[in-house]
Amino acid sequence: MVEDGGAGPPPVRILRPESSVTSESSVQDKLIGAASIFADLLRPTYGPMGLDKMLYKSNGEASITNDGAKIVSELMVKHPTAKAFVSLGESQESAAGDGVTGCILFAGALMYEAGLLISKGLHPLIIVEGYREACEVSMEELDKIGFHYNDDELLNVAKTALTGKVTDSASENIAKLVMEGLKQIKSTSICDSENVLMAKSPNNIPMSIELINGLVFEKKLHLDKTPSELRNCKVALINGEVGIRSLTRDSEIEINSPEELSGFIESEDKQIENLSKKLIELGINALFSTGEINKEILHKLLSEGIFALGGLSTQELENISKATQATKCPVIEDISTNELGIIGLLKTETVNSNGETTQRVLIKDCKNTELITFDVGGSNDLAVEETIRAIHDSVKATFLTFNTKELILGGGNPHILCSIKVREIADTKQGRERLGMEAFARALETIPATLAANAGKSSLDSVIELRSRLKNNSENLGIGANGEIEQIHFAREPKESLKHSINSATETVIGLLRVDQLISARGD
Repeated sequence: MVEDGGAGPPPVRILRPESSVTSESSVQDKLIGAASIFADLLRPTYGPMGLDKMLYKSNGEASITNDGAKIVSELMVKHPTAKAFVSLGESQESAAGDGVTGCILFAGALMYEAGLLISKGLHPLIIVEGYREACEVSMEELDKIGFHYNDDELLNVAKTALTGKVTDSASENIAKLVMEGLKQIKSTSICDSENVLMAKSPNNIPMSIELINGLVFEKKLHLDKTPSELRNCKVALINGEVGIRSLTRDSEIEINSPEELSGFIESEDKQIENLSKKLIELGINALFSTGEINKEILHKLLSEGIFALGGLSTQELENISKATQATKCPVIEDISTNELGIIGLLKTETVNSNGETTQRVLIKDCKNTELITFDVGGSNDLAVEETIRAIHDSVKATFLTFNTKELILGGGNPHILCSIKVREIADTKQGRERLGMEAFARALETIPATLAANAGKSSLDSVIELRSRLKNNSENLGIGANGEIEQIHFAREPKESLKHSINSATETVIGLLRVDQLISARGD
């Protein structure tokens, strides 16, 4: 038997020496601290009086915005909590198109409130249980206070999503265009915001916005013979190359004499002639394809005054199909008059961008279009991009309301009502989970508190007064644009947007609260 001097066996290491492990209360402190910092980053941008952030990239590009989705997407984060919050923001943006900042503020408040309870000795799983129950109560309360819309209310939803992002006069104009686009799409197809495209116009007039019943894209047109404007034209779409079909298998043709070569060339020429003749006899005025167009066919079409453009992406061809109701055909032989679509106005514009000259192809005035485009101009790229983001948020919110049929008041009104209900249910609980429910209620009040604070008012006084007055059945009260408590006449939001925001924020926070160890391979 070998004496070891009482030293015992060496410790067993399963991690690399540079790895670090954070456990117990320390890990909660790290996660909660990161969540609070992330939420505080977005807090000043929230609401109609929110400020902007200037984002400066490593490549020198800069942008100015108060859009939560844009800010979150541009951040380069490495902390696990920050990454979870980025995913949360992306989820909210994908589901509702708006409400990203409010969603992250609420999640940050949930983490902060959980930190206070943990510091007092409450187990994280008790808090999780309380949060789950409170979330269910909030969902039920939102279903009760939600109401159906009319056209005026839908217009208010569009305006509310634009609040703080554009001027009041521009908000009115954009909201009306969004409603006009909604009416166009709902008359021909399922109302989907994916059928709304955005394009940058070369127009330098500030807030220059045109709603196009069709689409816009940029391509290089190399031939001067391409028509610059066509009206009421028939269009054919080819999902492939326009020319003689290539063989699918490798093959060789043996030619033994000049006569056979001449006959082979004549046969190809005749095929090209027949294909060109087929297109011309169809009476088309425009042809688009994903593949290249045979040069001889292209010249014949252009000589007949037919607009022909190849090399489009599959998505571009799909968009043209939606706009014109033309059927995508794999080969010319499959095209008949039934597969043709109609373009009200086909127009090209020359654009000089970054020293390169390209053409904008505008497909406009399509009567039965399933696709619309907002063509946005402005004094500079930063202004155009911010306007496009604002329109996108407005479109998503309006279309979501139209599809789900219900909306709620803005101004923090539903948050306080849910908070009151959660507290009411928490008072009936006898276990420790009631502490989690009360913390959830306080987190909900972060939204109206931030609206008031960003408008220069006392967040504490505003929340206490609003809660008191709403308890007395003053149901339409909320925080106005100036930070005062007032009747909410115009601020409207999709009910599903807030439900998704509260639900997804709660699930994200619950996932973080269940973490008991943080293992880092980098050692930080």
